Amino acid sequence: MNAYHSNDLLVLLKQMPILKSLDPNQLADIGACFQKVPIAAGEVVIEEGSPGDYFYVVFEGQFQVSQNEQYITTLVKGDYFGEEALLFHQPRSATISALDSGILLRIDAEQFYALIEKYPQLRKNFSVTAESRQLAQKAQFDFLGKDEVIYLITRKHEIFLLLSLIPPIIASLSGIPLAIFGALSATLMWQLVLLFGAAVLLGGGVVWGIWNQVNWGNDYYILTNERVIWLENVIGFYSSRRDAPLTAILAVNVLSSAWGRMFHYGSVDVRTYTGSIMMRNMANPDIFESFLRGYREHAYNRNRDLERQKMEETLTNRFKMEEQGLIPAKPIPPLVSSLPPQVPSSSSFGDFLETFFKMRYEQNGVITYRKHWFVLIRKTWKPIMVCFTILILAAYLFYRDTVLNASGFFSGYVWGVILFFLLGVDLLWWVYNYLDWSNDIYRITPEQIFDIEKKPLGKEEKKTASLDSILSVEHERKGLFQLVFNYGSVTINVGQTQFVFHGVAYPDQVHQDISAFMEARLRKKQEQEFERERERMADWLSIYRKQERKRP
Repeated sequence: MNAYHSNDLLVLLKQMPILKSLDPNQLADIGACFQKVPIAAGEVVIEEGSPGDYFYVVFEGQFQVSQNEQYITTLVKGDYFGEEALLFHQPRSATISALDSGILLRIDAEQFYALIEKYPQLRKNFSVTAESRQLAQKAQFDFLGKDEVIYLITRKHEIFLLLSLIPPIIASLSGIPLAIFGALSATLMWQLVLLFGAAVLLGGGVVWGIWNQVNWGNDYYILTNERVIWLENVIGFYSSRRDAPLTAILAVNVLSSAWGRMFHYGSVDVRTYTGSIMMRNMANPDIFESFLRGYREHAYNRNRDLERQKMEETLTNRFKMEEQGLIPAKPIPPLVSSLPPQVPSSSSFGDFLETFFKMRYEQNGVITYRKHWFVLIRKTWKPIMVCFTILILAAYLFYRDTVLNASGFFSGYVWGVILFFLLGVDLLWWVYNYLDWSNDIYRITPEQIFDIEKKPLGKEEKKTASLDSILSVEHERKGLFQLVFNYGSVTINVGQTQFVFHGVAYPDQVHQDISAFMEARLRKKQEQEFERERERMADWLSIYRKQERKRP
């Protein structure tokens, strides 16, 4: 087959984010390498497990991606595939088949290797996207839509992982001399104390380091064909997903220091109608920003084509109904501005255990916040100190009775019963304070916000408001403790009243969550307005048609 040259091809290559860094002459050089391959409906382009031989770009048509005979996603014009097998010299990871007749553009392996050798940035871009696909397959993100495709995944730069490992390494190493001093100590009591302290430092440092590494690995910055996503998870305490549709993004900025430019890390600020998402300290921010800009343009063009297609379908259906003598259905009513309170149903015992210490969790599209764990500590420090006192006293009595063989006012059995009773009372005291912390929650649903306060075995107060009635949202952190531990208050102004989320962790992210729900609500209303506008336009054209037919 001959190389495929056309202005349409160059326009397509120019719109592909992976080629954004290349100038027109370089794009023309790459375009000259492509071959045009017509594909029939149902034809299998590549088979899972087969060797890699070509790199493909979709020029026309739709192509289904499946893995182990399970549907993954659908590729459309401008999407590409096949680079992963060529880059990593491995078999094809998926099967690609045509859903309808189309056209593919392909480059053979030899030309592909020549191009990435000639343009190093192209090799880097391909490597990043191929690694993103592999990471997406391992992570198995369950929040993605049916036809949502992950184009790029990155994490915080590895340097921040190394920095987070320094404190646990120091803690572990400091346990070594402590263990040596304990082994050389002359008294058994000091040996036990020092060896116990060394074990705590060594074991705690290892656990701390593993915990930091897992937490680093749980944070993702994701770009799909529909949105940009920031996933953040602090194991057992906090989980967050913040996203913005590509069509709602107003601007994208990269912020980087001199060190960041040297080590290739920085922050990407994604600004939307309702605020911004600051994705801090990510690796390769320039690549992420370039891809984000490219796919944002692609999303705008896709939405424009989709709206034109919906308008054509509306007119076609309307005219068919008129020809058949049917009465068109009335357009959907406008979205109501306020909704009756709908308090989410109570969670199961399994959900209670899963969210035991979490300060933020999401279930079925509802985000729930608790006050910061520092507030929990302030409520529970007294029973915790009593518990430590009881345990220290129990350890002393055990040491007295077993090592010193001394006797006291009460026998060890009597002391055991007393301490066990006190420990039970103290545990109930702690549980009461925990429930007092746990029951004060703030919730956001796709339609409303809730402020729920409940005293254990006491009164319960609930406040609710529609997202449509929110006038403004603001957050603040006051004092040293709130700045250090990153918690504060979020104020939502609703008419003449205020909802205040007191003591929530990461108040800036709570602010963003509320803004994201408001934005989603606004998009839903806009979509309904567009549908009403299409129906209105169809009405006008229908009337015009009837008037034209009446003319002599």
